[in-house]
Amino acid sequence: MKPSEKKDRTRPNRKAVLSIILVLMLAAASLAVYQGIRSHVAMDEKAATLIPYRKGNKWGFCDRDKNITVPAIYDETCPFSEGLARVMINRKYGYVDASGKAVVQPVYDLAGDFSEDMAWFSINGHYGFLDKSGNTVIEPVYDSVNDFKGGLAHVIVGITDGFIDKHGKMVFAIPNRGLSSEVSEGLVRVETASKSGFIDAKGTIVIPAIYDLAGDFSESLVAVCVDGRYGFINTKGTMVIQPVYENAGGFHEGLAAVKVDNKWGFIDTKGNLAIRPLYDDISQGSPDSRGFSDGLVSVERNGEWGYIDTKGNMVIYPVSNPGSFTDGLAPFSSNGKCGFIDKKGRVAIEPVYASAGSFSEGLAQIRTGGRSGFIDKTGNMVLQHIYEDANGFQEGLAAVRINKRWGFIDARGKIVIPAVYDRVWDFNNGVAQVWLSGKQCSLDKNGSISAELFLGYFHEGLARFYVGSRCGFKNADGKIVIPMTYEDAGDFHEGLAAIEVESRWGFVDPNGKTAIQPLYDEAEDFHEGLAAVGLNGKFGYVDKNGDVVIPLTCEYDYAAHSLHLEEYARPFSESFAAIRISNKWGSIDKNGKTVIEPVYTSMSSFQDGLAAVCLNGKYGFVDKEGKTVVSLTYDKVGDFGHGIAPVYRLVYSGPPAAEYAIMGYIDTKGTQYWEE
Repeated sequence: MKPSEKKDRTRPNRKAVLSIILVLMLAAASLAVYQGIRSHVAMDEKAATLIPYRKGNKWGFCDRDKNITVPAIYDETCPFSEGLARVMINRKYGYVDASGKAVVQPVYDLAGDFSEDMAWFSINGHYGFLDKSGNTVIEPVYDSVNDFKGGLAHVIVGITDGFIDKHGKMVFAIPNRGLSSEVSEGLVRVETASKSGFIDAKGTIVIPAIYDLAGDFSESLVAVCVDGRYGFINTKGTMVIQPVYENAGGFHEGLAAVKVDNKWGFIDTKGNLAIRPLYDDISQGSPDSRGFSDGLVSVERNGEWGYIDTKGNMVIYPVSNPGSFTDGLAPFSSNGKCGFIDKKGRVAIEPVYASAGSFSEGLAQIRTGGRSGFIDKTGNMVLQHIYEDANGFQEGLAAVRINKRWGFIDARGKIVIPAVYDRVWDFNNGVAQVWLSGKQCSLDKNGSISAELFLGYFHEGLARFYVGSRCGFKNADGKIVIPMTYEDAGDFHEGLAAIEVESRWGFVDPNGKTAIQPLYDEAEDFHEGLAAVGLNGKFGYVDKNGDVVIPLTCEYDYAAHSLHLEEYARPFSESFAAIRISNKWGSIDKNGKTVIEPVYTSMSSFQDGLAAVCLNGKYGFVDKEGKTVVSLTYDKVGDFGHGIAPVYRLVYSGPPAAEYAIMGYIDTKGTQYWEE
């Protein structure tokens, strides 16, 4: 071997050395990451074993052996969620880790648990989101929020319901139509946190939300605000009248009110000035409804009201408290009483009423003797003044209030929809928005509740949505995935959603394909491969093929409509389902075999191997064989989660509702984690 060859053989290979160094670096980095992960996991595991512990009226945390790990110095503590626990001190909320360290200082008025590394908080009545370091990720600008799930959080701001992503971007929103716009010329106004646009009846965005404000379409045009000035766009979104006005109303009879130099006038549909801006005010009402009716509009100048025609001529002057003309008559007042004048200013119906509305569909709502009724154009009392309050007729029905609740009557005074609602709006396109027990819904003219107003929560990437009385599904981008072909629908669970077709219920898959034919009176969501269904007053369970696994033999009160299927058949959880037989609760397995006899007045689903039960007004827990594990001694209990459950005592039983105070937490053996 030559010397040179020997020298070359003994010199280290540079590539090999670099490879070794790279491997060592990667190993070190991997070890660091592993140690970080292990540390994080260890902290999460430690947090998962900690239990809120009450000592007198202060709270801390302990382990399963009741060893105090975080001193009881807080006014309130909550179970750990994603490694952090919400705590409250001096009426402010913050977060601590498993060591008791304040990771997020208690500075918030309200706060939620962490979900997907984010938690909501509230300051001064507005809601936002923070991360686990306490950084504000999404500013508190919302009126209401929910936890993040699947990367989206449901929020409400003003009149808008929608979903935001983790950057705070509104990815999909629809308006609360009962409080904002309705369908006008085939379009519905939608609003983000700060802008307005329009969708069509299928939910497709027709005009993007780029305007500061927008009204409703009238005569194919709508007033919009851009940088503080008003103009008009058409149904395609084209600006046909430039935004040069201080304010603007909707078009009525070919003219729209506009404000110039703090005075009101009128323009035509081409933007030409038809009536000079001379008036201090125009007809009362919402901006969209302020305009010509029956060829006249009321205007105010120098403190006096009168009516002008479409050429700007003053034809009736002066008039006290003028209303809009319909069917040739308009309400007015004289000496504190209301009547009606004709288009020549002559008194047509004497002013004898406490108040009066404009005529609609041949009748006008009036008040006398503290009650509302309806008169015709001759002044005859067609429907006696027996109602606490009433609206005018729209689409053949009028809203009336009876015993502090609202319903609807027809033109003969027949109660078509019972007075059971807290608040109602008039019918529009066959649908009326109503409030019932704090929930906003929409009614058809048969009185059927057809939909919740706002967009439903996302389940498996899809959310229900409604237009009128039809229901479909959209994805997180707002795209219609399943058309609005259903009368109602449930949420997606385990790849299927319950849908209603011609008053019968079945199931569809995420592509809208019918998986189980609509054969049933009612249907609940799938859980653990089974769903409860009801037919002719009896219920059972079907699998995803539509096969009846548990026969429909159990009776329930479907015909009465007072209690529905969900109040008789609970979803399966941990292989068991709670069912109600003869007003008593028990449980069955997936073969339909009774494993716990129906003896309880209430029963929850199984969580952590236990189910909450109630008997003689007291709550406890039973296992899957029906054995009492936690004695029925509590006034109220919550479900188990991570091996612990909250228990409560009754502190007030009077109206309007019972009030409970948390006693503390118990584990699955009934061990109590508190001391007085």
